Amino acid sequence: MSELLAKIVPLAIAAAINPTGILVLVALLATSKRTGLAYCIGFCATFAGFGAVVLALGLRLQLKPSATTSIVDLVAALLIAYLGVRALRKEPKPEGEKRRALGAAGGLAAGVGLAASDFSSVIPYLVALKEMMISGLGSADVWTALVVFLAITLAPLIVPVALSYAAPRTADRVLGPLRRVLTKHGQKIIAVVCFVIAAYLAVKGVRGL
Repeated sequence: MSELLAKIVPLAIAAAINPTGILVLVALLATSKRTGLAYCIGFCATFAGFGAVVLALGLRLQLKPSATTSIVDLVAALLIAYLGVRALRKEPKPEGEKRRALGAAGGLAAGVGLAASDFSSVIPYLVALKEMMISGLGSADVWTALVVFLAITLAPLIVPVALSYAAPRTADRVLGPLRRVLTKHGQKIIAVVCFVIAAYLAVKGVRGL
């Protein structure tokens, strides 16, 4: 179990550092806590549900480590490196840009859509699911590993929502500066995370061949 966690925790941290998802959440919470909550629910439910389905299918297939799984790591490394390059080339949006009010239903849909399309989080997630499926551990350990992965990855979305309800004044003091930092440096943060995790996967993939 400890060996599996050592493999998936770096991937969980990479998936958790999601400036786009966090920035959208902070912007929504600034206008409506209800919309921000709906967005968080949509993202988390989609992300967790996807992983549960993929993991269940993978465990049923009883996959084993092989050269193919190492090639998956190398392909993932290339894709993530590309996302890093794309992030560096992308111009940050102006901080004062106005956003259309979404409402709870719109927030929920936005959360579902971003969970399915934010590949800077989805690709590390898929690699982590692969590691769980080929770990050879029992079902209880594998599902526990998934819970640990999701707890780390989704914490940056869940914590701001919980804070906005439990301590609104503290949330305003914390989330305002966070929004400014992510607006200014979000793309650079994405790029750095992508390059680090791409290097990690490339080395891991080469060693497995």
